[in-house]
Amino acid sequence: MQEELKSLLDAIASQPELSAEATDELMSQAFAMAKTPEERREAGAYLTTAINKRKRPDVDVKEILGEAAEALNLSYIAKRYFNKDRTWLYQRLNHAIVNGKPAAFTEAELKRLSDSLNELSNNIHQISVQLTH
Repeated sequence: MQEELKSLLDAIASQPELSAEATDELMSQAFAMAKTPEERREAGAYLTTAINKRKRPDVDVKEILGEAAEALNLSYIAKRYFNKDRTWLYQRLNHAIVNGKPAAFTEAELKRLSDSLNELSNNIHQISVQLTH
């Protein structure tokens, strides 16, 4: 992939605050640089990977969970949904310094956490319904 194209894709991925219009414009510029369909596919895959790896230190999951965190088995969530130990999850919840940087969730990890909480919520709801019937 051309270095100029890669640089533009990195710029897109590193700026989550860009408006949809600005992002679309930059993506149009980037994909116009790709000379072949193969290069366009490679650029698309590169951008997807870069966005999924992007850390979100601006999202305070611990604050969002609030008191619900006390009712959740966070060790279970870490193991079941992330295949990690509880330390990994707690580092991200507490923004612990790991390898010299505050730990944070990626976009993909936030989505997985959201999906896991939704699944647990549905399971608890089903149990609740069974108890009253």
